Amino acid sequence: MKMIEWNTLKLDLKKLFNFQGEKDYLSKLVANFEELEQKGKNIPFKITGLRRKGFIIKAAGLFGFISFDHMPWKYENHNAWNAVFPSIKGKIFFGKTHQFQKKPLSLILNGEIPQFKKIELNETDKYKGIIINKTKYGLFIDFGYHFNWDCGSIVGMVHKSNFAPIETFEKLEIGETTEVFFLGSNNKEQLLFGDNNVSKEWLNGEVEKLVGEILPVKIIKTNDDKTDYLVNEKYNATLPTINSIYPTNKKIIKSAIKNFKNGDLIHCEILKVNKLNKTLQLKWDFAHEIEGIISRMTIEESKPKNQIKEFRNRSNSVENIADTNVIEKLNLIGKTVKVEVIKKEDNLGRISNKYKIENKYSGKLILSNDNYKISTKEKKRIEKNLQDGEILDCQVLSVDKNQISINWKLMDEELLRFIKV
Repeated sequence: MKMIEWNTLKLDLKKLFNFQGEKDYLSKLVANFEELEQKGKNIPFKITGLRRKGFIIKAAGLFGFISFDHMPWKYENHNAWNAVFPSIKGKIFFGKTHQFQKKPLSLILNGEIPQFKKIELNETDKYKGIIINKTKYGLFIDFGYHFNWDCGSIVGMVHKSNFAPIETFEKLEIGETTEVFFLGSNNKEQLLFGDNNVSKEWLNGEVEKLVGEILPVKIIKTNDDKTDYLVNEKYNATLPTINSIYPTNKKIIKSAIKNFKNGDLIHCEILKVNKLNKTLQLKWDFAHEIEGIISRMTIEESKPKNQIKEFRNRSNSVENIADTNVIEKLNLIGKTVKVEVIKKEDNLGRISNKYKIENKYSGKLILSNDNYKISTKEKKRIEKNLQDGEILDCQVLSVDKNQISINWKLMDEELLRFIKV
C-alpha cells in the first residue's frame, strides 16, 4: 500500500472514531439530562447567547433555548433583555423542561419556577442597576444587577426630576449602569429611587396631599434682597402674583410682598406641586395679614389710599372673620389636642365616626404607627371599634378651610389590640 493511501485511510479511521466518540459523549449527556427529568429536579442552565426571541442556553452539557416569555422574570418590553444580556451571560438559573426530543435533538426550558432569595432594600442606601428603558419622564432601572441576579429582577423608576443636574439624566442611555438611592415605596408599592437622597415625600404622593391645605409660610430675605418662602419649615415655595390667582387684588398683594421682612410668618393655601423643581405654589389671601404687612409702609412710600380703605372695609367683613377662624386653627399645628369620637347613624342605619377637636373644630383622623404601615382595611376596623365619646390624644398636622387633619399615633400594644379584635 502506498504511503499516500495509508495516510488517507488513517484520516478516515480517525474521523470515524472521533465521530463515534462524540456520539457516545452526546448519548451520555442526553442520558444525564433524562435522569434529571425523571428525578423531578430543577435543571440548572447557563445563558450563553442572545437571539431575537430568547437566549441560547447550556443545560447539563446540552445546548438549548429559552424564550424571553419563560425566563425567571418578565419585562414589559423584550428590548430590556438586550440591555441586561451582557451581565447575565454565564449566569446560572434554574428551570424545568418545556420541550425535549432526541431526534433531532431539541431542548427548550421554562425558567418560571421559584428560585430567588428575598431581599429588603434599605431606605437611603445606594444601589447599582442597569438601565432597561428610558422615557421622557425618567429611567427604568433593574437593581437585580446589584445582587448579581441572585434575587432576580428588582425594577424601579427614577424620575428625571430626581437627577441633579438634569444633564446627568440626559447623558444616561439604555444598557448603562448607574447608582442611585432607594427612597422607599409609594402607596402602590412601587419602588422609588433618586439620584440624590431627597425626601421620598416628593415621590410617594404625600406632597400632593398638601394641595388645598393652608399652612404657615416663613419669609426668608437674603442679603441681595431676594425673597424665599419656606412652608412648614420644610418645603420651598413660590408666591406668584398673577391675574389668574389674584384677579381683583394683584396690586395689593404685590405691595405687601415688597414690604416683607426676614422672619415674617404668613399663612397660604397650597395651589400646586411642582415635582420637577420640588416647590409648592402658594396663594396668600388673608386680609388681616396683608393689611398688617402693608401698614408698615411709611407715609413717604406710595401707599394707595384706596388699598388701605379696601382692607379697612374688609377688616370687619364676614370674609375677614373667616380668615381669623382659620388662623386660630393654624395656631394648633404641631400641638397635641384632645379629640372626641362621635358615633353618628344615618337614615339607613349606617354608623360613621366624626371627630371633634377641643370640643370646637371638625377633624379628619389619620392613623399611624412607628413600626407598621396601617392598611385601609385595618384603619376601617380600628375606627369601627372606637367607642362613642372616647377621647384620643392627637397631633395637629395641617388645616384647610373646612377641617383639621389630626394624627393619632398608636403604640404597638394599641395597634395589636385593635387589629386582633
